[in-house]
Amino acid sequence: MKKNISRGFNLVEIAIVLVVFTLVITGVLRGQELINSAKARNLIDQKSSFQTAFIAFSNRYKLMAGDLTAAQASFVANNIVKASACGGDGVVNFDASNSLACSSAESVIVFQNLAATSLLSCANCMTVGVNGASPNVAATTGNTFINSYSQSLQFGLVAASNASTGGYWLDPNPTLMPAKNILSTGSKVTAAILQQVDQKADDGSPHSGLFRQSSTDSADTTANCTTVTGSGTSAVYAWVTTGNANCAGAWLF
Repeated sequence: MKKNISRGFNLVEIAIVLVVFTLVITGVLRGQELINSAKARNLIDQKSSFQTAFIAFSNRYKLMAGDLTAAQASFVANNIVKASACGGDGVVNFDASNSLACSSAESVIVFQNLAATSLLSCANCMTVGVNGASPNVAATTGNTFINSYSQSLQFGLVAASNASTGGYWLDPNPTLMPAKNILSTGSKVTAAILQQVDQKADDGSPHSGLFRQSSTDSADTTANCTTVTGSGTSAVYAWVTTGNANCAGAWLF
């Protein structure tokens, strides 16, 4: 009678399994890397689209989008919405809670103005002020430009902050920096992807250059999205590349 002999894998079979396993893991990691790179590129492209549209509006009408008086809105036409309280003062107010702002959220109206003049592709931006809807509203996913995470972008004049609880845009010495117009990226973006954006389009640091860490649109705090060594003028910040904190960035204009 023949005896059944059980045997394990030989070295060749084990090697084949290891090679296949390595290829699968490499493919998954490479695929995730490509996805993250595409998301970072999308955020950069959105900034470029907005910047081009904003400058084109200024060149075409000699006016600032989001800051129109009733007379200026009538001149531009195209179902454009005027700033409800502070139109024509030369400032696009980021939101109504901003100390620099009046009562109108011109950060929403600016996108409507650009979309109404066909300078920016944003169908939901046209819901502001349509059929009697109040233009004096907060930015939401239903009335403004949104990122790939379906979070609203905002634009307007705001001051810097270095508080761990966050602020509109990060600077180690906010009291020395004048307020600037910023375009937020919207939130729910990991700091690792914001770092890619920073490296591709700026200097790679969340506290310097034209791309900074921000806590707009209910994003997480500066303390959870960045690390810091030193303080004051010697403070050096870095993006947190691990974890999944709900972060945001700000382009300075």
